[in-house]
Amino acid sequence: MTLRWAIEQYRERHQDPLLLRASTLFSMLTVGRYVALRVDTDGPSPRLLGLRDDGRTVVEVGAMSEGTTDQLFLALRLAAVEQSISAGVRLPFLADDLFVNFDDERSEAGFRVLAELARSTQVLFFTHHPHLAAIAREVVGADLHSECSLF
Repeated sequence: MTLRWAIEQYRERHQDPLLLRASTLFSMLTVGRYVALRVDTDGPSPRLLGLRDDGRTVVEVGAMSEGTTDQLFLALRLAAVEQSISAGVRLPFLADDLFVNFDDERSEAGFRVLAELARSTQVLFFTHHPHLAAIAREVVGADLHSECSLF
């Protein structure tokens, strides 16, 4: 038991930077309902798991809701984009109805994360949901937000 704990502590301290950043973003996007991501290497192949806010419960990706898996995928994508930006590759980030499976609270969190990304690269968010445009206007602020409406 002590050896397993020591191995877990070592893995946590030496996580891949991409996974570490995705873990932080996932926590932000889920409004703290998940606090971290873990990789389980005990089986025949590594599995990505989410750690719940109680700090003990792990959830397999297949057991997460559709909205939560969307937030997980977004966290991984954004961590990869940030890593590319750090390496000097600055491509725009295009998001098409990215928050369709998010509730309003998680949409707000998503726009805060995208606003942070917009400080280092262009973010284009497309939606046909007026309530998401309203949340974006409120959360992002006039200094980073511009809107083009076709209706």
